[in-house]
Amino acid sequence: MAVYSPGSSESEVFLVKDSIRPRFQALNVEKEGQRFSVKNDILGPPVATWRSNLAASSQRRNLLFVAHGSDIYVWIPSGPFQLLGSQAEMVIKPIMKHPQADGYIDPANPHTINNILVDDLGRDEVLLLATDSGNVCGYHVEAIFSAVKRCAKSGYKRPFDGAEVTPFFVENVGMSAWGLATHKFARLIAVSANTGQITVYAFALVDPSSEGMDDPSSDPDSDGLNANQSDQTWVSIHNIKQLRELQRSMPRNHRSRNLRLTYRGHFDNIPHVSFANFDLDSNGFWMASTDISNRVIIWRIWDDLGPYRVYYPGHPLNNPPQRGWTVIPLDPRTFKRHQRKEDACGCQPGSILLASRTILDVSRAIQDVSDASQIFVFGSVNSRRPGTLDRRVQCLPDAIFSRESRVNQNSRTSLESVLESSNTISDKDRAASEGQSPSGSEVEDALSDVASDSSDHVIRIKRPLASLFEEESDQHRASPCLHPDYIYDLEGFSDNNLKLFTERPMHPIHPPQFFPTIHFSEHHISMAPYPIDSDYHLLNRNTLFQRFSFTVEMSSACDRFNMVKYVPELGIVVAASQKGRAAIISLTWQEEIGYAFRLDWVVPFHTQERTDERPMIPLLGMAVSPMPGYEIPPDVPCIPRGVDPDDWLQFNYRILNPEDDDTPSSPSSTTPDPSVLKPTAHPDSTHSTHSPQSASNDDNDDDEASQSPSGAESTSDEPPSDTHSNTTESTHIPGNYTLPELHAHASSAYHPQEQWHGWHPSRHYRLMLLYCDHTVMSYEFWHDWKD
Repeated sequence: MAVYSPGSSESEVFLVKDSIRPRFQALNVEKEGQRFSVKNDILGPPVATWRSNLAASSQRRNLLFVAHGSDIYVWIPSGPFQLLGSQAEMVIKPIMKHPQADGYIDPANPHTINNILVDDLGRDEVLLLATDSGNVCGYHVEAIFSAVKRCAKSGYKRPFDGAEVTPFFVENVGMSAWGLATHKFARLIAVSANTGQITVYAFALVDPSSEGMDDPSSDPDSDGLNANQSDQTWVSIHNIKQLRELQRSMPRNHRSRNLRLTYRGHFDNIPHVSFANFDLDSNGFWMASTDISNRVIIWRIWDDLGPYRVYYPGHPLNNPPQRGWTVIPLDPRTFKRHQRKEDACGCQPGSILLASRTILDVSRAIQDVSDASQIFVFGSVNSRRPGTLDRRVQCLPDAIFSRESRVNQNSRTSLESVLESSNTISDKDRAASEGQSPSGSEVEDALSDVASDSSDHVIRIKRPLASLFEEESDQHRASPCLHPDYIYDLEGFSDNNLKLFTERPMHPIHPPQFFPTIHFSEHHISMAPYPIDSDYHLLNRNTLFQRFSFTVEMSSACDRFNMVKYVPELGIVVAASQKGRAAIISLTWQEEIGYAFRLDWVVPFHTQERTDERPMIPLLGMAVSPMPGYEIPPDVPCIPRGVDPDDWLQFNYRILNPEDDDTPSSPSSTTPDPSVLKPTAHPDSTHSTHSPQSASNDDNDDDEASQSPSGAESTSDEPPSDTHSNTTESTHIPGNYTLPELHAHASSAYHPQEQWHGWHPSRHYRLMLLYCDHTVMSYEFWHDWKD
């Protein structure tokens, strides 16, 4: 696709190759009326608005979890179109640690769920939920799957009662809980709350009663995850003195007790927290969080209970003011290498120096995104249904997420006292509807505007939806619908020659600490390639910018990137704004600019909007998971004990724990070439010294078939940095690996054969957008990994 940069000559036209983008196609749109019908007395479950992400999918089973009020509905998408229908498989009523705890948003319904998460914890996949009353609850996904099967086999009536599913984790963090995170190998759960604190629950890694055993990991409770929730006790660590004592009693992270650690450093609500949840940080040393003041804090959780580094992502002065919603540390091995900046960024990037920080702007990438529009124009279907334009969404004012909203339990106000509604259009919006362009200072507010723009700006070639995913000819290469004000807003970054990068060092001279982080605010996406060592940031502004060609009431409170899913296997991040659209982002690397990202798709497609497939109502949740038949297989069968991970021949060809393990097979049952199982780095090295050059071998943007879809077999020619790790200086102690380190080594060596291997170039994933009116829009995406 040819893209012309404003102010450039035709000779400067560049091409972004479609072969480097993931394949993406629409599966189905299941409208509200197709699922539920008032006429037939089939009503949809209750919907709690203005929360975070209320949908999540299992990566190992074909299960979709959706939070409705204070309950979890379990669905099984079925058929080629992944239909949900009107009948859930099971309804789970979570157990509350403090049933009498007060709510924050809606005191009348204090246990309404704010956020849910499905992720790995140890060798198990778990479902976590956080409530408005501060209660947090966790279930094993496999236990839910087994209960659904038993109920179906017994012929029970749907939806099944989930009372027989026992939670493994029931706690309370004192006030409305929002952020949820797990660390697979270190067995950690992090919860952020409106207290301004983050609580980390660290499960015991060795059962004291099994210390005399030859293989403690063979004990079912050795990692503390299978114990009943009523049996869990926690050693509280909430000041530095207690942490220092813990460091002396817990050398090298050999934990024998369940720990509850409290971290302080934020002074506002904390909507998101995340670990560096990959094997480069197997002991769970690093954590990142963001608050509604748009600050990002990097934590070294085993060193201190306070921040290690604080910074504002994107613009160093947080100008214009943004609220932070999501931050995720990224595995550097999942970035795909490209030779050209245009292929890595999706456009010719611009750069600017702001407050001693170099900002690389890639906002123009939207011009190269097929079938994406910055103006929402209703099609002929809507013109025959005027009643749909008058639908009102219950709105909360912006103040609900301000720093003043951190109220204590004695000063809460009811939801009714803060609700606002307005049917008026501002003078600025009337000016826009009359064809007048707002000033540059008003452009940043465009996403929250209520406008009625002229459709004269739109020049589209209408095509059937099915043709969107075929190879497109030049005549269908029409530019996306770009609002003129959006182009005007991009003129500030004009240094397309990247002169700043020849004057300022971009990559740290010494081996970098920590990992790249991607951050999402209300409107913008930014990446800090080296968030501790560098003042270089990549920025995509107003990624999902869109005006409406009709009057619609949708509060700016839902204009936020609060639904994000990282897919390491494909090097993709899917990020949805609660306003109703999602961005599909590829993680890239280029020699001159280093770590970067590229905007590849925006859904719902413009074609779907024109045919009235997208409802004009906020998102309830977003779920990303493998398509049926592509589910991720169970975790490594056993975690080796008494095996030196450096001795890979012995590790791969022996039967692990033959006397204590009833499993007839081992990771060696489908043994690959031991030469490719060399560890990427000693787990003590929790810093990334790699560039994706080593991960991609001899690949380039013209031949991505040489890349592994997951990047898990990537190795580095550079030695790991011997820097501070955990609570002591990093030293190699043969035979003294922690359980997380052994688990990380075993997982990197375990490559089970899957049924799609040899037939498809990558795992196929499913994206489901669930709207507050119960409409579900489904998509499928994958990589070709071909020229």
